[in-house]
Amino acid sequence: MNEVKQIWQLDTHPNVLSLTNFIASSTIKKPPSTEIPVECVIVLNYISGGELFYYVSNSGPLNDNFCRYYFKQILAGLNHMHSHGLCHRDMKPDNILVDDNFNLVIADFGFAAPVEGKMGTGKLYTRLGTEAYMAPEIHAGQLYNGPSVDLFATAIILFIMKSGIPPFMKARSDDKFW
Repeated sequence: MNEVKQIWQLDTHPNVLSLTNFIASSTIKKPPSTEIPVECVIVLNYISGGELFYYVSNSGPLNDNFCRYYFKQILAGLNHMHSHGLCHRDMKPDNILVDDNFNLVIADFGFAAPVEGKMGTGKLYTRLGTEAYMAPEIHAGQLYNGPSVDLFATAIILFIMKSGIPPFMKARSDDKFW
């Protein structure tokens, strides 16, 4: 959790959800007079427009101009995260919010990890994320590069924005691209 806090505090980016406040430990008061200890409290900016998933599922495929515009914003947000040493590991339309000006904001950093990994080798090993957006190496239980699997998932998001449907339910290493 401290890695995420450190990345958010470096600087802000219009396509990455901003941290408003971080409290390392606290208590929540529950009526009538009970206090519940919590490990941390994270306060984030409010994004009112909902999820990209909602827009695509309700309005269908986006035209080429919107796809390019949104794909560029996703890549800019990811580049910001990666350049500050953090990979997302759960990129999907449900974790991309649309703000009041119809710009995209990457959110939900629950699976985020340092790009260098726990061992400092640049490889990650935890099998997590959403199956339909996971790279084949994650499914195979292999070590993987965090920024690369973020880009793999982002390419699936582009496919969904353009076609309105996912390219597959689970990526396999023997998939053929023609």
